[in-house]
Amino acid sequence: MGPLMLDVSGYELDAEEREIIQHPTVGGIIFFARNYHDRAQLRALVKDIRKTANRPMLIAVDQEGGRVQRFRDEFTLLPPAKAFAAQKEGQTLALQGGWLMAAELLAMDIDLSLAPVLDLGFDCKAIGDRAFSDDPQQVFTYASQFIRGMKEAGMATTGKHFPGHGGVLADSHLETPIDSRDNIKHHDMTVFKQLIDHKLLDAMMPAHVVFDAYDDQPASGSEYWLKKVLRQDLSFKGVIFSDDLNMKGADVMGSYSERAIAAQQAGCDMVMLCNNRQGAIEALDGLPQTQVPQLETLLKRPCGEYSDLIRTERWKSTQATIQRVREDWLSSQG
Repeated sequence: MGPLMLDVSGYELDAEEREIIQHPTVGGIIFFARNYHDRAQLRALVKDIRKTANRPMLIAVDQEGGRVQRFRDEFTLLPPAKAFAAQKEGQTLALQGGWLMAAELLAMDIDLSLAPVLDLGFDCKAIGDRAFSDDPQQVFTYASQFIRGMKEAGMATTGKHFPGHGGVLADSHLETPIDSRDNIKHHDMTVFKQLIDHKLLDAMMPAHVVFDAYDDQPASGSEYWLKKVLRQDLSFKGVIFSDDLNMKGADVMGSYSERAIAAQQAGCDMVMLCNNRQGAIEALDGLPQTQVPQLETLLKRPCGEYSDLIRTERWKSTQATIQRVREDWLSSQG
């Protein structure tokens, strides 16, 4: 599997996308809301991508819940992570939420929801209620249950945004945030460390944040954070994704080709470039034609169709419970 993850423009593949997908450097496709009309259309798109690639291909989406949920109609509407911690039975509900989210995607032949968010606090514009809590131990508690639910369904897990995006107000989609704290390893990063120690994370996505007390590069393009801290100090053995290199937070890394190469050289196994066709082609042309066998560990296990899933008692009861959690959360927010 190749080291580049890209997006597609609509409900169906166009001719250029078919050619791009067949390139050996492409190893993954990530979906957005624009790629979804209904389940039948989505299933056809997934099938076409896999047939066009004619080789293993990671298919991913951000389906965390709350405001970050790409597929809505005909899927369960999920609450944001913060909602679980607000419930009396929050740990059990987090497990159920993780299972439901993963099970619905797997039944559509989608390998990954890039989740969960492990950042602390709610003030950052990019994070908000995507965070479980502002307390490291609480984030670990709820995230570990959400992860266990995902794994019960058969989905690999991706912790983001290493070593922690919650300490800045700026949105890395729009600019390059700088976090000057010198205690992040003993605060925000402890969540990632605990989950690594418990062998609960299969993949990691670093932040487009510069932690200038440690290094002058964003974590997503930093050998210090990825090779020294994550690989050596924390002994993380899983896959490292870059965050989207089209985000403004990655601008300091140069051209699109330079960003992709820098992220790969810093230690990312798979680099992501979305919402910019020309930039994606530049990255495709610039990256060496390498293969990343460990990406295959993230492919989903075989499972039934969505129509089979929604007939099960577990889906019926869990779906009703999670809908109630979401309604309670929306009611509490006024």
